[in-house]
Amino acid sequence: MGKPSRHVIHNQGYQKEAIEYRNYLLLLGYAEQTCQTKYLWLKEFFGWLESIGIGKLQDVTAVEIANFYEYIENRESHVTGQKLKQKSIYDILRNVQTFLGYALDLGKLKTNPASHLKFNYPDEEVERQIFTQDEIQQLYKSTENEQETCILHMGYGCGLRVNEISQLNKEDLRLTENLIIVQKGKNSKRRLVPVNDKISEELHFFLSTETERFVNTSKKNRQGNEQITNEKAVFINTKGRRMQEWTFNAILKKLVKRAFPLWGNGKGAIGMHTLRHSIATHLLENGMKLEQVQQFLGHSFIESTEIYTHISQNQINNLYDNSS
Repeated sequence: MGKPSRHVIHNQGYQKEAIEYRNYLLLLGYAEQTCQTKYLWLKEFFGWLESIGIGKLQDVTAVEIANFYEYIENRESHVTGQKLKQKSIYDILRNVQTFLGYALDLGKLKTNPASHLKFNYPDEEVERQIFTQDEIQQLYKSTENEQETCILHMGYGCGLRVNEISQLNKEDLRLTENLIIVQKGKNSKRRLVPVNDKISEELHFFLSTETERFVNTSKKNRQGNEQITNEKAVFINTKGRRMQEWTFNAILKKLVKRAFPLWGNGKGAIGMHTLRHSIATHLLENGMKLEQVQQFLGHSFIESTEIYTHISQNQINNLYDNSS
């Protein structure tokens, strides 16, 4: 199998396709670094096609896609000199598959040669630490203020990533419509997250108390000549600034210690991501369709959601045993 020069392609048609694909991703709102990475992955694919004598996109078949998969599996990382991790292989192949689907939509291809190929999500991330549904209820019972309750609502009830919670602004909470707008999720994707009446009401009450606390904190800090930032943020810290990711994790760990004082370190690594993993698992356990959970979590690919179906019944049973 030929070895293409790193990120170098000579075919002008391929050069144009790669640039147009990068511009398309930028228009979709993906972060610039993400667009550049996907652009370089596509250039590698095109360079590999050149190395085996295929100069037109229309000549690519499922055989070439499978051979490229084999090439990627066996090539070394440009950084470490070791074979690529399974996650990297998956990302590169899914990017090629997505590009070919994009080319099909534009009429550049009559068929997508990668449409029937399934690239398995790497098993290395299947093991996920989760709370049981009973443990989630215990966490809620252990909250001591509206801020703690609403942090649980965001992480568990809404399944938001911790950076998404940190970046929430008050204008993103459309509580009369029972909606939360995530303006920039992973890969800068915007999505709408539905909330129930209880969460909406408690968020509304929390915002009213938080606004009062922000004003008081701002006055106090101004007297101390401190710079106050971001009164738009939903969650603010004790200095009146936007709460950062590590603070959310610290608050959750306090809640866990309060709710389960006998756990010690036996539960494993716990952070805000644990709440997101938990709600995904619970939704599937309670019968929600995989595609609906995918949309709720904001996953680009359904394989990212499927990992939650891999949590075995034994794992669930062990979690219940540990809580008793």
